[in-house]
Amino acid sequence: MDSLSVAVPVFMGTALVVVLAGIALARFGDEIAESTGWGALWVGTVLVSIATSLPELVTNISAVLIDAPGLALGNVFGADMINIFTIAMVALLFGVKNLFGDQPKDTQVLVLVSVFMGVLALAIGVWGDLNVGPTSVGGLLIIAVYFYGMKRVYDTGRNSASPTDAPMAADDSPSEKPWVAWVGFLVAAGAIIAAAPFLANSADSIAEITGLGASFMGVLAVSIVTTLPEASVTITAAVRRSYGLVIGNIYGSCAFNLTIIFYADLFHGDGPLLGQMQPEHFVAAGSAIGLMSLGYLIIRSFKDKALAPARHLALLVPVIYVGSLLWVFNLSSAA
Repeated sequence: MDSLSVAVPVFMGTALVVVLAGIALARFGDEIAESTGWGALWVGTVLVSIATSLPELVTNISAVLIDAPGLALGNVFGADMINIFTIAMVALLFGVKNLFGDQPKDTQVLVLVSVFMGVLALAIGVWGDLNVGPTSVGGLLIIAVYFYGMKRVYDTGRNSASPTDAPMAADDSPSEKPWVAWVGFLVAAGAIIAAAPFLANSADSIAEITGLGASFMGVLAVSIVTTLPEASVTITAAVRRSYGLVIGNIYGSCAFNLTIIFYADLFHGDGPLLGQMQPEHFVAAGSAIGLMSLGYLIIRSFKDKALAPARHLALLVPVIYVGSLLWVFNLSSAA
């Protein structure tokens, strides 16, 4: 794609496909999960978060296949940044106490797992990574921590129902024929798989033509597009007062996004992906970790009176997010 007249329409068109397909994935995934009788947090953490993160997964694999590791890394960390921005805005709209107050231990474990995975990715980026067969040491460590962390979340909440669980709205009840949800889920997944390579190619072309830099495109434009499904699920769940689903979806997505480093390494032939980190990626990673950590402090503020002032930290999230974007933009422009 040698011109903006081609790259921009392709980007906008494929972005629309990814968004609509992602929303459909969330809907059908939620129907499938509800039919199992799982709790809202576990549904959001596993099935819904993975479903809504499929755009990031396919887009990042596509990015490394076209030799745009900066775009992939920018999307991983940028998606986690915007996810926390989304949940903060929803909290400010629906009430910080409603969203973060009275959250059980499994929610806190999920948040800590997400933060630890971010710290691990950042540390490996600083210290360097090594190839291990088709993947890397860093990728293997991240995927191992993810599965161990999800088991801890499940084990922690296994014997107690989350108080934030809410019944489904009448118009959100599962389909009478469960196979309809499975077919819809697979069709939506296929649409994302088909559209994501064009999304990555067009984003990389726009970055080259405009001089914005692939890293900035990944942190801003592509991450916004690929996280819109998470945003739609978050808003819908908040309206239903299913706050466990809100946090499970957002922090489950943040954790799963980091595992994409492992999957992308399988398709990246030029060394470990974390070994390609540039200054702007370190800023984005550090910002994502900081933003995710604020969520934990807000949850703890309703458990510990000494931390009560931390309830107002949601107000800082938009400021930190915008400031980080400007910092990433300046670093990308200087490169």
